[in-house]
Amino acid sequence: ARSKEQSSGINAEYGGGNNQAAEDQSQFIRRRKAALERYLVRLMGHHLICKDETLRRFLQEEEPPRPNPNASGIKGFMKNVETMVSKATAKINEVDEWYEDKQLHILELEETLKKLLVVVDNLVANRRDLAAKSNAFAASSLILGEGEDNISLRRAITKLSELENKLEEVQLEQADTDMYTFGETVKDYIALIQSAKAAFDERVKTFSTWEGAQSTLAKKREAKNKATAQGKADRVAQCEEDIKFWETRVERCQEDFEMISKNLKDEIRIFEEVWVKEIKQCITEYFTKTIENQKLIVGHWKEFLPEAKIIN
Repeated sequence: ARSKEQSSGINAEYGGGNNQAAEDQSQFIRRRKAALERYLVRLMGHHLICKDETLRRFLQEEEPPRPNPNASGIKGFMKNVETMVSKATAKINEVDEWYEDKQLHILELEETLKKLLVVVDNLVANRRDLAAKSNAFAASSLILGEGEDNISLRRAITKLSELENKLEEVQLEQADTDMYTFGETVKDYIALIQSAKAAFDERVKTFSTWEGAQSTLAKKREAKNKATAQGKADRVAQCEEDIKFWETRVERCQEDFEMISKNLKDEIRIFEEVWVKEIKQCITEYFTKTIENQKLIVGHWKEFLPEAKIIN
């Protein structure tokens, strides 16, 4: 039932034209749908985000608000520039080595996963290519068998054509397993790691803001001492107000830094726990399905073997 649709899909992919574009679009939609489902499941599984009323209302709305495509133009660009400058200039002299160790570990994990994703993408492409070749071989075998005078040989060639169609179906099924069960999970975790890197960058940015507030407070105190020495009462009063403001600002920035540091530790710990659990589940499911497909291939060849043995 599936072989015709898949055969046409494979031929479209390698035959080109509008059919190929339609196949690519269909595959893109499937990947995006699967990615969105995994994202929502992971989002609602978060111990804090799942309690957010705004998210709940968003998910319950029949027509969620559409983003404004012009809203993130120059503002988004400037924010990116600001982030890059902050990363280049800010540096934390870490007291807790955990942050440097985890950041290095995350960078190494991202590099490894990106290499793995390239391998998976190539594997999917090769399996689809193999399916296309099986489809072409099946069609050629069928034509060849129709012109054969030897009855047993003609029957064997026809059965071989049917076998190749069955193998094409299994290969396409395996390609989907490679992509959706394994490859997309790897891609999800690359995105999560990029979010973790952004959180580390935000911590550095918060520390830089705290340092800036401390520097400004020191300048205000120097200005007060200078005004006091010069006997400028009005200036001293203004400096005292400024000092109170910046003392409050320094305290708030310190609290923000301590809070983001604590939250970052908690989130990385949760990430690592979930990572181990989900990757184990993903690999188990992937290999289980792969073994099932390999058994199907062996079974199809065993069914064909008697036909080959009776050729006169």
